[in-house]
Amino acid sequence: MTFNPIEDRRNQKYTYQELKTFWQGPGRIVQRTKEQNPTLYAELHAAGEAANLIGKSLSPNPQPYVKNYEPAPRQYSADELAAHGRHSEADVRAFFADAKKANEVFTSDRNLYEQWRESAVAFGMFKSREVPYVPVKLPEPEPLHRISDLLADESHLERGTSLPWEQVQQLVAQKVQRDRQVQEAVAAKAESDRQLEIEKLTTAQKLEQDKRDKEVRDLQRLSELIAPKPIVTPEPIALETARAIAQERKSVEVPIIGQ
Repeated sequence: MTFNPIEDRRNQKYTYQELKTFWQGPGRIVQRTKEQNPTLYAELHAAGEAANLIGKSLSPNPQPYVKNYEPAPRQYSADELAAHGRHSEADVRAFFADAKKANEVFTSDRNLYEQWRESAVAFGMFKSREVPYVPVKLPEPEPLHRISDLLADESHLERGTSLPWEQVQQLVAQKVQRDRQVQEAVAAKAESDRQLEIEKLTTAQKLEQDKRDKEVRDLQRLSELIAPKPIVTPEPIALETARAIAQERKSVEVPIIGQ
């Protein structure tokens, strides 16, 4: 193909003057272009080299020598690092070597067992589960409440004992019931003593009244005995006899019919 200098300039993306202005202009613009638009900078650099405005770039820094047969160090995930830090490899191997203990943990606390297994997987003892284990959310333990020293003493418990609130309520209810029984016993004893005292006083008063009544009767009898008797003059016998005969006649007299 025949060289055509006019056509060659026409096909250039940047003119000679534009390249000269860029590369011989303020250095801050060149540096800013290099930092913010590396693709444009490389393009302008290649065009400047072709226009003999700048020299070729220096060769890049040689890469450090790395043996090809050495495998790259393994990168552990955050979960694997946590599994490594949770238990040592010796502890994990000892745990699974005791099949009975491992089975007991599996039965009693599945979440704890899975933590041991994750550590074993991290140490290469087992393969990861195809279906990841979803930890079971255990119910939160019920908060405990410290009972008073008085309630602990009356309930025959050690001072400072902490119990669930439901048990604390039961102990309080039992204390109230005991107090009520004591109050009722005291009231019953007081009522019994009151009745005995009333009965005793009533008996004493009755005896005292009987004594006073007897004294009154004795005084009345004594008065009767010592009082002088009035002198009664007897009716003449003849008069008394006549009155008796008249009374007798009156009682036996029968009226005659028709009279």
